[in-house]
Amino acid sequence: MEKTLYFMKKLLSITCVVLIVAALSSCRKTYVTNVVPNQTYFVTVSASSWVQTTDGKSDSVSIKAPAIDSYFNTHGATLVYFSFFNNVYEQIPEVYNNVAYSYIHYPGNLVLYAQPPGGGTPVKPTNDITVKLVLVQSN
Repeated sequence: MEKTLYFMKKLLSITCVVLIVAALSSCRKTYVTNVVPNQTYFVTVSASSWVQTTDGKSDSVSIKAPAIDSYFNTHGATLVYFSFFNNVYEQIPEVYNNVAYSYIHYPGNLVLYAQPPGGGTPVKPTNDITVKLVLVQSN
């Protein structure tokens, strides 16, 4: 009886080890590496390219952005940064030097706006602005 009990314990131990090894070896981590990188574009907007809007409340400039197609316009994210000097970038919308900057986008275009933060007569930017456009893919 003692020999049989010893044999059963040994058999149970071996069976447990085999089951644990089988269970752990069947686990597999899957990594998704199908990542689409963001796209970054730089455009210099000259001070003379700003035009007053038809309602007279702001100045605007339109930048061609062919990477913003219909699909991206619906599913992607658009980030805009301005550099007023020395490659220091600030995210838009923001108020800088008493001018409120904002933007909209639609397929093929990015439109930048400059207007007084409290309303009133728009003041055009007096210096060139470097625009950094970052397009973030999503699905």
